[in-house]
Amino acid sequence: MRHDRPVILVVDDEPKNIQVVGSLLLREGYEIITARGGEEGLEKAREVLPDLILLDVMMPGISGVEVACRLQDDPDWPAVPIIFLSAATDKTFIIEALSAGGVDYVTKPFHGPELLRRIELHLGLRRTSRMLEETIAEQNRLIEVLAHDLKNPLGSVRFSAKLLEEQAAGPKVDRLAGMILEGTDRAIEIVESLLEIRWVEHAKSTLSLDDLNLKELLNDVCKGFASRADEKGITIRRVDTPDLPKVRADRGCLLRVLENLISNALKFSPPQTTVTLVSGCEAEWITFTVEDEGPGIPTGETSRLFQRYARLSSRPTGGESSTGLGLSIVRELVHAMGGSIAYHPSKAGGASFQVQLPAAEA
Repeated sequence: MRHDRPVILVVDDEPKNIQVVGSLLLREGYEIITARGGEEGLEKAREVLPDLILLDVMMPGISGVEVACRLQDDPDWPAVPIIFLSAATDKTFIIEALSAGGVDYVTKPFHGPELLRRIELHLGLRRTSRMLEETIAEQNRLIEVLAHDLKNPLGSVRFSAKLLEEQAAGPKVDRLAGMILEGTDRAIEIVESLLEIRWVEHAKSTLSLDDLNLKELLNDVCKGFASRADEKGITIRRVDTPDLPKVRADRGCLLRVLENLISNALKFSPPQTTVTLVSGCEAEWITFTVEDEGPGIPTGETSRLFQRYARLSSRPTGGESSTGLGLSIVRELVHAMGGSIAYHPSKAGGASFQVQLPAAEA
């Protein structure tokens, strides 16, 4: 909620304190809302959505620290700065208050000009934070709109160039059609990578962990890649641990992790080879390994393996496109779900990626 003037909520059980603070702030042009105690402070904070809260620490009933904790635990509560006011100078109180979400701690009796400067500082930081959030949101909206709007015309250009190439109109036309196809394929690849990044950021911010059956998810993903594997003559071999416990993960994110790892293995595997998928359990972790018989990752390039847009020397074996995003996305999603991913050269000479995710509680 935006206000014409900065609105400050003052929460204190002592009327004299409210009067002193309120008079000081009114002279500076701030709009003041007051609350006598923690319960009223919570109600008014949620009703008004102030720009800043001045909160007494020690109050009967709900303390200031409890008020701050309840606000911070509310997923709909915006990042409103809270400055604690208290006569307590014990460092334990100060640490507890700041740990509850306070941005500052001012001891009573306070020096008026000092309190005003601190209020101005945190209101300024809040304004800057809002401006950055709005700028980032606007840039993200622009990227998303551009990406969606570019896909259709690029697809039309590619389709027309493909038809032109099939007309066999001569070497010059064939060369030009090939250049158009190459350019549009690269442009479509960039657009898809932008959309992929937006999907990942949204998925991480809306993560929902559930107890999932890894084998069932693997079955679904393998069915989706069956035709691609057949085109290259690649066998997908499964090695599953019996009675595998469920995994604690976000369904959409885990599916994207499995899809990216298996897709990469198929891209970089030579024809007539095998991609092996191994699921297992180690202590409190569910493990999933994808192993191929491709070229593997050169030792000098493993440090860049999970970086966004990393271009490594190994290339897909069937002319498939690669944005360099797949593994970075896998790592981001796995880390968001509380897991880890590691690369090892496979025994067959190719690449082996192992993902660990928390097992569901028994």
